[in-house]
Amino acid sequence: MAKTVIVKLTDDIDGSDADETVHFALDGKSYEIDVSSANAALVRQAFAPFMQKGRPTSGSPRSRPARASAPTDEQTLFSQLDREEKLRFRSWANMETARRISDSRVNSWVAAGKP
Repeated sequence: MAKTVIVKLTDDIDGSDADETVHFALDGKSYEIDVSSANAALVRQAFAPFMQKGRPTSGSPRSRPARASAPTDEQTLFSQLDREEKLRFRSWANMETARRISDSRVNSWVAAGKP
């Protein structure tokens, strides 16, 4: 027996039909939003001044046609700390500028009593 499944995406802003999914990242967290072509243009206009002055990084998300997708981001222990805890951890671990922090390093900090 044949079966056809149709996925219809709705614009997350105004409830109209979505034409695409726009991906963006801010403060180290990635987001995606389903939007119409008009709202996609508004998102890009809003980010334009910051993108012009910012530096591109590798692996940056790009807009692509709308489709259903499952979340793939796995949270690290470090990402779950609040701002103050992150600052204390970085000071304790002497990792003021590290971009990737392993869960085992955070577990060591927790075992030390979160000094």
